[in-house]
Amino acid sequence: MATFEYRAVSAAGQMLTGVMEAASRAEALAHLERSNVTPIDARETQGGPRRTWREMLTPEPPPEHITAFTLDLAMMLKGGVTLDEALQILAEMESRRWLAKLIRQLHGELSGGKSFSAVLAMHPKIFPPVYVQTIAVAESAGRLEAALGDLASERQRNETLKRKFVSAIAYPSFLAVAAVGVLCFVLLFVVPQFEGALQGFQSRMSPSSRMVFDLSRWFRANVDLVFGGAALALALGLVLSRIGRNGSMLVSLLARAPLTRTVLAYELTVAFCRTLSILLANGVPITVALRLVRDVVRPPAARAAIDLAAADVRHGERVSAALARHGFLPAHVTQMLRVGEEAGQLADSAARVATFYETKLETSLNRLTAVIGPAMMIVVACLIAWLIISVMSALISINDLLV
Repeated sequence: MATFEYRAVSAAGQMLTGVMEAASRAEALAHLERSNVTPIDARETQGGPRRTWREMLTPEPPPEHITAFTLDLAMMLKGGVTLDEALQILAEMESRRWLAKLIRQLHGELSGGKSFSAVLAMHPKIFPPVYVQTIAVAESAGRLEAALGDLASERQRNETLKRKFVSAIAYPSFLAVAAVGVLCFVLLFVVPQFEGALQGFQSRMSPSSRMVFDLSRWFRANVDLVFGGAALALALGLVLSRIGRNGSMLVSLLARAPLTRTVLAYELTVAFCRTLSILLANGVPITVALRLVRDVVRPPAARAAIDLAAADVRHGERVSAALARHGFLPAHVTQMLRVGEEAGQLADSAARVATFYETKLETSLNRLTAVIGPAMMIVVACLIAWLIISVMSALISINDLLV
C-alpha cells in the first residue's frame, strides 16, 4: 500500500485535504468518490517510491512517436486485426528500439490477463490519465478503435499547434540571441581597439560614449562570471523543466502579459473544449471528464475554477451553469455549451467551439509573430546604432580637439 496526499471538495463546497493509503492513485480517487466528495487530485507522498535523478533527467519519448503508434493501432483494429496481433505486428515493424521495446512490454502485460487500459496505466510518463481513462471507457463500450482514432487526431492537432507556436517564437528568439551576441562581440573586441587611442580624452567624451567604454571594461573584467552565470542559468532551467511538476509561475506571468494574454486564453479554451469533447464522445462521465480536463489545462486559476465547477456538477448543477459561474471561459463559449447541453449534444458543441478557437489561436499566433519580429529587429538596429554612434562621436570629438 502507498500513501497519497489528496485534495477534494465536500458536498458543502469546502476544500478538503488529507492523507490516505491505497494500492494506486486510481483506487485513492475511487475511494474519495465513494465517500461522497469530489476528488481533485491524489499524489503519492515522499514515503513512496521516488524517481532517481537519472529517471528524472532522462528525456521523455517524443509525443509524435506515441501519436503515430496510436494511429497505426487504430487503423489495424479498424481493419479487423485483434489487439494482440496488432501489437505483435507493430513491435516487429517498429524501427525505433525504445518504441519496439515498449510495444513488446505492452503485449506481454496484455497477455498476462490485464486490460489494455490497465497496461497503459503502468506507463504514466508516456500515456497520460486522459489517454488511459478514454481507453478504459472505450474498452467497456466495445469501441476501442474509434477511441484510438479520436486520441490520435487530438494529439495530431495539439502537436500541430505546438509546432506553430514554436515557429512563432523561434525568429524573435533568434533575433534576441543575435542582439546579445553582437553586443558581446563589440564590447569584447571592437571597443577595446579604440580605447587605447582615446586614452586621456575620456573626460571630454559625451556621457553615452563614456558609458560604452565603461561597459566594455566591466564586461572584459567579468567575462568569465557573465558567461558562467548564463551557462548556470541555462542548465538550471533545463533541470527544472525536467523535474518540475509544471510551469505554473511562468504560465501565470504570460497570462497577464499584454502580448500573450489573448494567445493563452484561446489555448485554454481549445484545450478545455477539445479534451472535454473527446472524453464525452467516448463515454467518460462528466465529473470524471472535468477532473481529467483539469490536468490538461495549464493556468493555475483555470485549474482551481474547474475544481469548483466539478464540485457544482457533482451536486446536480448543469455543466454550462457551473462553468459560467466560475468564469474562466469566455461568456459566449459557455452559452454555446449550454445550447449543446440542452440538446443532448454537449460533446459535439464542445468540438465545434474548439475548432472555432483553433482558428482564432492560429490568427493570434501569426499576429504575435508579426509584432514581435519587427520589434526585435528595431531593438537590434537601435542597439548597434547606439554602439557605433557612441564610438564614432568620441573619435570625432577627439579629432576636433586635436585639430
